Amino acid sequence: MKKTFVILQLLSLCVLMACEDLLDMNPENSATFKNAYETENDMEAAVRLCAQKLRESYGSANEDMGIYVDSIASETSVLRMNLDPSEPRYGDWSSWYNLIGAANVVIQYADQIKASQERKEYYKGQGYFYRALAYFRLVQTWGDCVIIGDDATLEVAFPKSTWVEVADYAINELREAVRLLPEYDKIKDANGNTPRYKNEPCKGAANALLAHFCALKAGWKYLARTEQRDYDEVELWKEAEQACTAIIGSETGAATGLYRLVASPEEVSTKVFKGNSTESIFEMQYDPYWDEISKNLNAENYTTYLDTWALTYCHWLLSTYIYGEGLACIKDQNFLIRSETVKKWFPKGDLRRDAYFWKLDSMSHDTLRSVTGGFAYPYLFRDIRVKTASGNQGSFDHFDYNAVFWRLADIYLLRAECRTRLDKKNEAIADLNEVRKRANAKLYDYTEYNDTEYADKLRYAIFKEREKEMLFERQRYFDVLRNGEEYVRRELSNGFRKIPFQDMIDGCVFVAIHPSCFGRNTALRQNIWWNRYL
Repeated sequence: MKKTFVILQLLSLCVLMACEDLLDMNPENSATFKNAYETENDMEAAVRLCAQKLRESYGSANEDMGIYVDSIASETSVLRMNLDPSEPRYGDWSSWYNLIGAANVVIQYADQIKASQERKEYYKGQGYFYRALAYFRLVQTWGDCVIIGDDATLEVAFPKSTWVEVADYAINELREAVRLLPEYDKIKDANGNTPRYKNEPCKGAANALLAHFCALKAGWKYLARTEQRDYDEVELWKEAEQACTAIIGSETGAATGLYRLVASPEEVSTKVFKGNSTESIFEMQYDPYWDEISKNLNAENYTTYLDTWALTYCHWLLSTYIYGEGLACIKDQNFLIRSETVKKWFPKGDLRRDAYFWKLDSMSHDTLRSVTGGFAYPYLFRDIRVKTASGNQGSFDHFDYNAVFWRLADIYLLRAECRTRLDKKNEAIADLNEVRKRANAKLYDYTEYNDTEYADKLRYAIFKEREKEMLFERQRYFDVLRNGEEYVRRELSNGFRKIPFQDMIDGCVFVAIHPSCFGRNTALRQNIWWNRYL
């Protein structure tokens, strides 16, 4: 136990150096680290630190840019956060480089522990997965970023690499992770115990991230600089499709393997987000780590979404009210959807209507408009925990759910999108319908969205299904970017409809690097678009 504590202290020192200098290892401490790793328990301590750093990082600073809203005030606020140079939208990427630093330790020292080759490869696979996940979030959030490699010295200054180069690097990492990691049902720790939640990197999780990274690079080709567009996006769509199929377990039809859709949208709330469901592929365990997660505002927002509504809903259940507003506070939230929009999306019979929203029909009655403002009340996350410490008893603390990174419905719809790009329309429709059948929604027919201006009606139907199915999972912004310039113009705020295309290439769709990230890295430069104004 004492040795494990010392190892964690060394690891913490390592990742702090990674944060300050974008490095993974101080040469002065190399001998100390080498001597620290002898057993599987030592390596498991290193992997646990990766999980901790992920909890402290989690979200993307631009993920709320694409949240569907009906409120004009909300849309204006989202627009201002990203496109108004007078109010720069900064992001501090240090926590992600902390994660990379922790993953580097796992990768570098896994081979020296006293364990079978299979176990060594398992730990290395976990390191590759965590490192690639960090680069995935870095690319999503900042575009161009720094690749720090496996090892470095304090004298080296690291320039940014283009997001295309970073994607290539991370995709190769994920191919290796897929090769090395076992399936989830084969995972055991050094003592032979199986995991409680799906928060352990496994082959399915690596394939999910590989599929999303390949799709990102393929779909973002229009965002690459001219000299960086010499890659074959069709091959990337094929690889993404294959990675999805490896998870789903069959080329067509319902999944019968390790991952399966839960029975209903209600179970998405009551089982999937509670953890370790058949539909979950990779998740981040929240309980009992709220003190770590609270350091990261994005992770907090992921859980609570409409913070004031959650707080008021909690107090309403306890027969008290906040500021005397009660349920009327829904009108004051930043991200709002009108009840009529929800009814259009989810006609009666679609089970997501009642699973995702609280008392939609009764709360949208005209007699309650003064209370609701005509807006719907989110209900997917509803299992509330309250504070128990003195002075705060009974106040809202958090929802009792895990953060699910990828679930099977996401993978079905991503594969459907890949298949439209590969001219496999019948197979794409089959995947789309798997998600709809679970929701008791109308199956796809070719007359859908005939009124839309998009040429590919099926791909737009898949985009809209992802929008509806994963409404509260903060994927929409990245779905929009992946579908191309036309979607950016039509699906995001008004500012994106007018901004020059070159500004997108120069990085207006990303956030600015926070000044604290530059440190002693004299080779680091700001995002091209933001650099014009900062």
